[in-house]
Amino acid sequence: MKLNKKHSSLAALVAASLSSLALQASADVVTDWNLITVNATKVAPALNSNLASRIDAIEAIAVYDAVNSILQFGTPYHYYSPNSGSAQAAAAQAAHDVLVNYFPGQQAALDTDLTNSLNSITDGPIGNGQTVGSAAATDIIALRASDGSSPNVSYPGPATIVLGAYQLTPNSPTVSSNFTFNPGINEQWGTVTPFVLTNGSQFRPPPPPTVAGNNKAYILALNQVKTSGTTNSPTQTPAQVHIAQFYKQDAELTVNEAARDLALAHNLSLANDALLFALVDIAVADSRIAIWDAKYTYLYWRPVTALNANPDGTVTNGYKAWTPTIVTPNHPDYPSGHSGTVTAGAEVLASFFGDANTFTLHTTTVGESPRTLTSLSQLESENGLSRIYGGIHYSFDNLEGQGVGALVAAYTLVNGPHAN
Repeated sequence: MKLNKKHSSLAALVAASLSSLALQASADVVTDWNLITVNATKVAPALNSNLASRIDAIEAIAVYDAVNSILQFGTPYHYYSPNSGSAQAAAAQAAHDVLVNYFPGQQAALDTDLTNSLNSITDGPIGNGQTVGSAAATDIIALRASDGSSPNVSYPGPATIVLGAYQLTPNSPTVSSNFTFNPGINEQWGTVTPFVLTNGSQFRPPPPPTVAGNNKAYILALNQVKTSGTTNSPTQTPAQVHIAQFYKQDAELTVNEAARDLALAHNLSLANDALLFALVDIAVADSRIAIWDAKYTYLYWRPVTALNANPDGTVTNGYKAWTPTIVTPNHPDYPSGHSGTVTAGAEVLASFFGDANTFTLHTTTVGESPRTLTSLSQLESENGLSRIYGGIHYSFDNLEGQGVGALVAAYTLVNGPHAN
């Protein structure tokens, strides 16, 4: 884990806060709506991880502020209106209203989900809870209305080719397919208003290794991905291919599944669950903003470009010399967004539950079997390695991405909402 020196104090802080909360109600409504939320973000046209993690955080905050207004157990994120009624209904209504706002085309399905949730309410007057939930959703939607997340800005590629600088990458990993070069996504994301951080550059990592001058750090990392990140290599193992393919899915899906699994395994109360998902999804969303700040600041080139480039940085071989295991995402290389996202979420989860936990994860990658892990640090490690085995990142991308994610998690735990 990346916060070893701080874990004991952070874990003690969270544990003390949680121990002050009585088990008040089933947490299923929070985990249910978290799953509904992440699924809603992937209904075609699916949102990328930046856009989806923003919605995940908004939903989690609305749920937290709604539940907190009724149970009055913690510091509000923004909305707070002490009231009585069903906290479960408040959570369900808050989540529903957030999702209907952003996905009006899914309203019929979301209305059905809300009806199913309300039919199982057991903790008080439903109407009062719904009123609070709607108000909390309206509040956070308004707060995020001008956060810089839209309109999206695409990066068209460099005006001139420079050695080591990011170039648009092929949208297929195989030379047998016809590929095109998609523009870089979300160039402005590093300037989006964070949920807890002061700004996107707050934890900007140092520059990546220089490409020129036989830089040893760069050459070692390049050779590692050259041999470990392509199925054409005789040294790449089936286990490495599986890890690359398994973690290929959007990183926030992995984090939220782990959070749901652990929340249910530890039988969290409704209050604890609302707090957990607010902190996890805030850390995930802010890590994406911080990583994107660095990506478009440094504009570092991807391995698929480096391993096909001429000495001047141009690529004229049709990308035939080396192909990655998976498609290279269309945004700059450094640092790894996947590594930062998963580490941010995993560090928050570790502060609640400790590192050693057994949980099973699934993937949207067709044909890949589930993976049962025994610690959150294993999740961080495997996810980071998957980017190298996939041929889309260098080892220093992974390490610096994890470092940013760990810093964001620590900052979120101190400065985000917390139990009284």
